[in-house]
Amino acid sequence: MQEVLDPARPATWQQLKKLNPSAQKVWLHKHFKEIREALTALDHTFLTFIGNLCVNNNLYQEAEYIFDELYKKGHKQHDLASTAAYSRGITRFLQGRFQDAFADFKISRQHDLQRRDFNAPSAQAIAYMEDTLFPTRETIRKNQVKLLRDLNAPRAINHVIGPNILRIMRKWNSSSPLFSHGVSQGGGYFLTTKDRHGETKGIVIDPGYAFFDIFRDLGLGISDIDAIIITHDHDDHTDSVEGILSLLAKHNDHNDLKRSKVIDIFGSAGTMLKFNGLLPATDPNGNREINFKLLVPGSLVTEIGGEGLLDKYGFTISVKPAHHTEFWTNQESSVGLVLNTNLPYNAGEPLKIGLTGDTRYEVGLGLEYQEAQVIMLNIGSVEKEEGRPLKQHLGMLGCINLLKEARLGKTTLAILTEFGEEFSGRRETISHIIENWAQAIDVSRGSQLKVIPSDVHLEIRLTDLHIRETGSGIFFPCRQIRVDESDPEVLKYKFNG
Repeated sequence: MQEVLDPARPATWQQLKKLNPSAQKVWLHKHFKEIREALTALDHTFLTFIGNLCVNNNLYQEAEYIFDELYKKGHKQHDLASTAAYSRGITRFLQGRFQDAFADFKISRQHDLQRRDFNAPSAQAIAYMEDTLFPTRETIRKNQVKLLRDLNAPRAINHVIGPNILRIMRKWNSSSPLFSHGVSQGGGYFLTTKDRHGETKGIVIDPGYAFFDIFRDLGLGISDIDAIIITHDHDDHTDSVEGILSLLAKHNDHNDLKRSKVIDIFGSAGTMLKFNGLLPATDPNGNREINFKLLVPGSLVTEIGGEGLLDKYGFTISVKPAHHTEFWTNQESSVGLVLNTNLPYNAGEPLKIGLTGDTRYEVGLGLEYQEAQVIMLNIGSVEKEEGRPLKQHLGMLGCINLLKEARLGKTTLAILTEFGEEFSGRRETISHIIENWAQAIDVSRGSQLKVIPSDVHLEIRLTDLHIRETGSGIFFPCRQIRVDESDPEVLKYKFNG
C-alpha cells in the first residue's frame, strides 16, 4: 500500500515527486522545520533529492541549508564534497550572493582537481563569474547617446518586412543612448500582422531613443505605422512618440487622400498623462488623428475606435501588471502585455506573445505569462548589490525566476532585451546562463527553453518561430540559431545545423 506523505516520516517524502510544483513548494515551506530536524539522519542521495526540489521551487535559503548539511557530511569525500559545494553555490547565486557563490564554486573546483575531474561544472561556473558577471557589474555605468530625428518615408511594409514578423529595433536600454561612446541605439519593437482583409498592419511597441532612425534606415516611414503600444511613460520607451505624432500631423497636413491617416495608441496611465495634450489632435478638417485606449492591468482590450482588434490587427491584448514606477503617476502603473493572436501555432493552438515591459521580479509574476509561447523579457541590468534584487528591472535573477514560474518544463522561446550597455560583449553569455539555470535541475528530457539575446538585427517569423539568419536572410528554426558576438557592438544570428 502506498505510504501517505508525512512530515514526521522521511521515508514517505519520495511522494513529493507526484505533487505539482505549487503543492511541492507549499509542503516544503510548511514542513521545513521537520525537514531540518531529520537532516542528520538522511543519506546524501536523499539530501540531494530534497535540496533539488527546493531549488526547483525557488526555496533557495532552504536549499542552501540542505546542501550545507550535505557538505558537512561529505567534506572528506571529494566527489560528494564537490557536488555539495557546487549545489550550495547555485543556491547562493540565485539569492544574489555572488561572492559567496563564487567561493563555493572554488571549493567545488578544489575537490574536482583532487579527483582529477577537469571538466566538472565548477570550472564553467567560475569562468562565467570571472569573465562575465564580475566584469559586467564593474562596468555598469558606462552609457552614451545618439539621438536622431525621425524622417518620413512612403509605405513599404509589405516588401521590406512582410506580415507576421516581430522585428527588434532596440540595442541598449534606459539612458544608455544619452551617454554612449559607440553606436548606441535605444529603439523599440515593430510587429506586423494582417487585418481581416489580408492587409499588412504595422504596430510600433515602446518607441524609444532613435527608433525612427532605425525604422527609416530599413526603408520604412510614418505611413507604415498603424498603431503604437506603450507599456510605460519613461523616455527610453516613448522618446520617439512625439516625433511620430509630429510626422503624422505633417503627413495629414499635406496628404492628397480624402481621408487622413489615423494612428491607434494603446498606453499606460502615465502615457495618457504624458501625451494628454497630443491625444486630441485633429487634421486640418477637424478629423481625429489619434484613437487612444488606456491599458489597465487585469483588463482584456478587444476594440479601439469602435472596431474590433481581431478584425483590425489580428490580436487582442491581455494587460498584465508591471512593478515599475511611472514618472507621470509616481506609481507602479506600468504594464506588461500578452498579445492573443489569431495565428495558429502548435496543433492549431493560437500563438500568444508576452512582453514583460520594465518591471522588477515579484513572486508569481511569471504566472501571468504561462500561456505565452514567446516571451520578451526586459532584463535591464545585473544585480549590483549582494543579495538584493533590482528595484525597477528584472535583472538576471528575475529573468530566471520568471521563466521558471512561466515555462518550467514547457517549450518556449524567450527573447532577452533591454540590455544595459555594460553587457557589451557579454549578451550571449548572460542569455546562456539564464537559459541553463531557468531549466529544472534534472533536465532528463533535454532543453525545452531557448533564450535568444536581442539586437537590432533580430527578426522572428511568427507563423513558425523561425529566426532570420543575418548573413543569408534565410529563416531557420530558432533552436538551430546560434549567436555570434565576435563584434560586441552587433550581434549576428547564424544557422547552426
